[in-house]
Amino acid sequence: MSKIKFMALGGQDERGKNLFVLDIDDNLFILDAGVKYPDKGILGVDIVTPKLDYLKNNKQKIKGIFLTNSASYNMGSVPYILKTMDIPVYCNEITQLVGKIKISRMRIKNTKDQNFVVVKDKQILDFGKVKVEVFRTTSASPQSYGYAFHTEEGTIVYAGDYIIDGKEQSYFSTDFNHINEIGKKGVLALIADSEYASRSGFTVPNHKIENFISTSFKEKKTKIAIGIFEEDIFKLGEICMAAKENNRKIAVYGRTMTEILKSNLINENLQILPEDIITVDEYMKSENGLLIISGTGDVLYSKLAKIATGNDEVVEFAEKDLIILATPPAPGVEKRHAQILDELARTDARLIALSDRNIWSMHASYEDIKVFTSMLNPKYFIPVKALFKDSLKAEKAAIEAGVNERNVVILDNGQVANISKNSISIADKKVDIGNSYVDQAGVGDVGAIVLNERKLLATDGVMIIGATIDSRNKELISMIDTQMRGVLYIKEENPIFRIIQKEIESLLEQGQSQFKENPNKYDINEIKKDIATRVRTLIKQESGKQPIVLVIVNEYDGKDYVFKPRNNLNRNNYRNNNNNSKKGSK
Repeated sequence: MSKIKFMALGGQDERGKNLFVLDIDDNLFILDAGVKYPDKGILGVDIVTPKLDYLKNNKQKIKGIFLTNSASYNMGSVPYILKTMDIPVYCNEITQLVGKIKISRMRIKNTKDQNFVVVKDKQILDFGKVKVEVFRTTSASPQSYGYAFHTEEGTIVYAGDYIIDGKEQSYFSTDFNHINEIGKKGVLALIADSEYASRSGFTVPNHKIENFISTSFKEKKTKIAIGIFEEDIFKLGEICMAAKENNRKIAVYGRTMTEILKSNLINENLQILPEDIITVDEYMKSENGLLIISGTGDVLYSKLAKIATGNDEVVEFAEKDLIILATPPAPGVEKRHAQILDELARTDARLIALSDRNIWSMHASYEDIKVFTSMLNPKYFIPVKALFKDSLKAEKAAIEAGVNERNVVILDNGQVANISKNSISIADKKVDIGNSYVDQAGVGDVGAIVLNERKLLATDGVMIIGATIDSRNKELISMIDTQMRGVLYIKEENPIFRIIQKEIESLLEQGQSQFKENPNKYDINEIKKDIATRVRTLIKQESGKQPIVLVIVNEYDGKDYVFKPRNNLNRNNYRNNNNNSKKGSK
């Protein structure tokens, strides 16, 4: 009898950062490994990945990562996992291509081409007592996959991004016959994408943009620039077909999308010929060219903003141009989306923006979940990749599809579901979870302390204090230099500045007295901490702000130094520096 556990390290009650683990007899199968985009309140952070400590502590048990498609929400964390763990990644051709591009961009040296293992529809992978069967679904990426794990207890089906589209006959089509075969053999548990379960009806045909762009593509002597996320490969197909029908040459502004368009899988499906492709420079000189601008998350918006503000070296929007923002905002970048619409509206070009009311992302809606669950007829149902409200909707859909209401389990991140033939339950013990923040410097460099400091700098500013003491007797021998940025504007008459000066001198004099009594107990670092704490307290009392206070105390041996007595405070020693800083002496 197999011992089966299922847990989420990310993706539950949040948008993105999908990473799930299926534990079968202490063999770990990682199901997707994505990222999410942070709220703009988290300063200097580009993406958020799941905390990987659980995987690192159990890496010898990991059999592989099983990716459903190339969306960053599902595979964005793979480079960071491979940075520390040498494990296979099972995926389709496009996901392999995107993964290799991202790894080369990050310059991760210890990964190998063999890490990515391309699998095919209906292929069965043998892991001893566990057999993993690959089946094809429909999503924004061609040949998206789901995986059926055949165990001694029964079959566990993981369905990543999917929709029900019986008319699709391309690389985006679902193999319904295969899925029905899996269902007929019996399914113990279905783990299914429920991100958009709150949308009523089916996703089809609301996922298509062709009706919204066809008229614009027929316009003569009009260049078109269209912005999409790089995972929107289904939209890429619609756009390219519309371009070919209207004799528009295609240029691509985005490295990943350029490589995707060159891939055999896409070329075979879209029948894109070399003569259909032009450079970005050629697009700018054309009368009716098409420019596809792509990127993930905020990268797409950064490109559009750079062009809209006239800071791009190659692309510029002119009066006769048409800009189409063909993708609704991704979770986490809604505010940025609104800002970019405003920037694009300021250009001379016309603007068409498709909202999520017009275009639905290619995820299962309420009726999709019902139909898919009915096809597989599972005993247990676990909704994933969803906010809690959407998980409740998915639960309702599964119950309507025939699942017993007591057999639906909604997990939080870190919770563990125990699955057997006779029961499903949530364990008392949780696994270690959390977030890892990534900026341009890499993963692990942005911890809680750094984030807090960035927040303080943004809201309360910084204060820098400098002084020089005699290294022989620790006596203050210079003016005390105080610089402020983003704290408050202090006029010369403001008594707070005099108080700060006196407090700093008092603390330095106390240190000097301590040095005379017992030099071994003298610690300049402790004195600097006391100065920072006291100054921060005084500023808070005056303004309510708590700035970061940096204290620099230089020691000088006194040689060739002419000391001038420090009598009373001299107001003439104070001066403003760009209306934000002060210097003073006593």
